[in-house]
Amino acid sequence: MRRINRQHLKLSLVLGLMGLLANLIPIPLFGNVQLIFGNIVVVITAILLGPWFALLTATLCAIGLFITWGSWHVFILFGLEAIWLGYARRKDIYALYADIGYWLLIGMPLFYAYILLFSSQPESHISFVTLKQGVNGLIYAALGSMLVTIFSSFWNLKGKVKDQKRRTFNAQLTYSFTLVLTISLLGSTLIFNHQVIEKQQVRLDETLQSSATNLGLNTEVFIETHKKAIDNAARWLSLSQADIQSWQNRLSKLHQSYPGFITMLVTDADAKIIAASPFSRLNRDKENTDNLTVKDRHYFQEAFFNQITYVSPVFLGRGFGKDPIVAVSAPIYHKDNASQPTGIIEGSLNLKTFADIDKKSTGTHHQSMIIVDENYRVIYASAALNLAPLSQFTWVESGKKYKTSLDMLNLHDIDNPNPEFVYSSYTLNNNWQLYVVQPFAPLLKTVETQYLTTFAILIFSLIITVVLTRAISQRLTTPLTALANKFAEKGYQDPASYNIDQESPREFLTLYQSIRQSKQQLIRHQLELEEKVAIRTFELEKANDKLQSLVEKDELTDLYNRRYAEAKFRSIQEFCHRSDEAMALAILDIDNFKTINDTYGHQGGDECLRVIAKSMKQFFKRDTDVTARYGGEEFLIILPLCNVLMIEDHLNEFRCKIKDLEIVNPHDDRPITMTVSIGAIVTNATYSESLETWFKEADLNLYKAKNQGRDRVIVSIPGSRQLS
Repeated sequence: MRRINRQHLKLSLVLGLMGLLANLIPIPLFGNVQLIFGNIVVVITAILLGPWFALLTATLCAIGLFITWGSWHVFILFGLEAIWLGYARRKDIYALYADIGYWLLIGMPLFYAYILLFSSQPESHISFVTLKQGVNGLIYAALGSMLVTIFSSFWNLKGKVKDQKRRTFNAQLTYSFTLVLTISLLGSTLIFNHQVIEKQQVRLDETLQSSATNLGLNTEVFIETHKKAIDNAARWLSLSQADIQSWQNRLSKLHQSYPGFITMLVTDADAKIIAASPFSRLNRDKENTDNLTVKDRHYFQEAFFNQITYVSPVFLGRGFGKDPIVAVSAPIYHKDNASQPTGIIEGSLNLKTFADIDKKSTGTHHQSMIIVDENYRVIYASAALNLAPLSQFTWVESGKKYKTSLDMLNLHDIDNPNPEFVYSSYTLNNNWQLYVVQPFAPLLKTVETQYLTTFAILIFSLIITVVLTRAISQRLTTPLTALANKFAEKGYQDPASYNIDQESPREFLTLYQSIRQSKQQLIRHQLELEEKVAIRTFELEKANDKLQSLVEKDELTDLYNRRYAEAKFRSIQEFCHRSDEAMALAILDIDNFKTINDTYGHQGGDECLRVIAKSMKQFFKRDTDVTARYGGEEFLIILPLCNVLMIEDHLNEFRCKIKDLEIVNPHDDRPITMTVSIGAIVTNATYSESLETWFKEADLNLYKAKNQGRDRVIVSIPGSRQLS
C-alpha cells in the first residue's frame, strides 16, 4: 500500500483551513449573489498535489461555505471540481482550461439542476446565480494558477505533480497571457457592473419614491376634492329646504358635476333614503328601497351624530349599489336650526378612478399601485397584482439577506425569502397607505444580461488571445529553432535563412551575429575537447575501479556487504591457517528491530543501523578485522589472530557499549535505545574451510542468545565447552 506523503497532507490541510476561513466571509455582489475566493487554495492543491489531496482541501473549504450558505450542494459541486482539476493536471491540462470545461460540462448544469429541484429560488433567479457560479469558478481558477506561476520557487515540494512532457514556450506564453487577460477582464468587469448596478438601484429607488409621492398627492387631491364637494353640497341643501322631488333633481345635477362619485344619496333623520343618484337605480329597486335605511352604516353615524364630514374605510355596498365603495358623508341641517341635523348627504367614490390615476402615473415604469385603508383592506390594486378590493392586504418584508439598497416585499409567496417586488410607500393624510411596487425580476434580468455579456466577451477574448499569442510566440520560437538546427552546419548563411527579417526582434539578430562570430572559435576548441575527452576517459576508468570498490559496500551503513565478507573470509582463513592462529566469526543481531521500526518509523530504524555500523568501525579497528552488514539488522564480524580466552569479554564490551548508546530519531527527536545479541565461534583456522560451517555454528549460538532473553553474548569453542 502506498504511503501517504505527510508533507503533502500537512500542506493540503493548512490550505484547506485557510480556504475555510476565507469562505466564511464571501464578498457580496448584488442581491443574494456572492463571490468566494477561498477555493483558490483548491486550485493550488490540485496543481501541486493531485486530485485526492485537492479533494481534502475542497472538503474543508466547503465546510466554510456550508456554514455561510447552509446548503449541502457545496460538498458535491466543489469536491467534483477538485477531482476534475487534479486529474486534468496529471494529463498536463492547464487548470484554467480544465475549469472552463468543468463548469460548462458539469458544474453549471449540476448547479442549475440542484437549484431547480431543491431550492426556493424563483425560476427567474436560477440562470443568474448559475452563471455567476461559473464566472466565480473562472476567477479563482485563474488566481490560483497565477499564484502557482508567480511563486513557483515557494512550492518546492518533494514528490509534487510534474508535467509528463516538457511544455513548449508557445503553450506557456499563451497560457500566461490567458491568465492575465482573464483576471484583468473579469476584475474590471465586476467593478464596472457593481458601479452600474448601484446606480440602477439608486435611480430605481428615486423613481419609486417619486411615483409614490405623485400618486399619493393625486389621490389626496382626488379625495379632498370630493370631500369638499360633499361638504359644500350639505351646506347648499341645508340652506334650501324644498320638497323631496326638488331634492332629487338637485342631487342629480350635483352628481353630474362630480362623476368621481359612483352614487350619491340623501337620507332623513331616520336614515331612510329620500333621494339618490342615479335615480334610475333607486326606481328599479323601489319596492326594496321604500324602507331602505342606512342607519347601521358608519358614514351615517359619523356624519349625523358626530356632525363631521367623514371619509369611510372601504366596504361593500348593498341595495343601492353592491360595489366596493368608500363613502364620503356630511350632515344636512334645517335652515332655522344649524345645530340639529335633519339627515345626511353621501357620495360613494368611484374606485375605478384610481385606475386612471394609476395609469397616468405608472404606465411607463412597469409599476403597480396599491391603496389600502386604515384597516389594511385593499381599496384599489393594479390589475397585474390580482388583489381583490376589500381583501386583507397581507405582505412581508423580503430579501433581508440581499445586498441592495432597495426595500423589497412579497405579496403572493410570503414564505419565500426571495423578493417579488421592490416598493416605496406613501401615507395619505387620512391614514391610508399607498404602495408603488415594481417586480424585482426585471432588475435581476438586467444584471444577468450584464454578466452573460461579460462571460461571452471573456470567451471571445480568450479565443482571440490564444490565436494572437500563438502567432506571437511562433515569431519568437521559429527563429530560435532555426538557429539551433543550423548551428552545426558548415559555412555561413544569410540572416534570412534563419527566418530573421526586418520584423524580427533586435535580440534575435544580435544572437545570430554572436553565434556567427563564435562558431569558428568553437571549431578550434573542438580538437582541444577531443584531447580532454581522452584524458577524461582515462580518469573514468580509474573512477570505475573506485566504483567497483563502492559496489562492495553497503550504502546505508558504509560497511562491507555480504558479498565482500564471503570473499574475504577465504583469504583470512588461509592466512590464519598458514600461521596456525585462531580466528573468530561472530553474528550480531539487533534485538526487537521490528518494534523499533514500528515505534520510531523506518527513519529511526535506519539511524540505529548507521550508529551501530559507526560503533563497529571504531571498536573493531584492526586492519585485519572485517565488519560487514550481512542482511537487514544482521552483521558479520571476522576477527583473525585473536585470543580465544579474551574474545568473549571483547564482544561483551562491545555489547555493553551499544546498550549505553543514546540514539536520536531524526524524524521527531525522540531518544532510542537498543540492545544486541551476539553468537560467535572461536577456534583454529583449520576447523573448516567452509564459511557455511562457521556461520552455522555462530548462528546457532545467536539463536540461543535470543532464547535466553537477548542482550547477551554466547561463544562456543568447538572441542571445548560453550562460553556464555
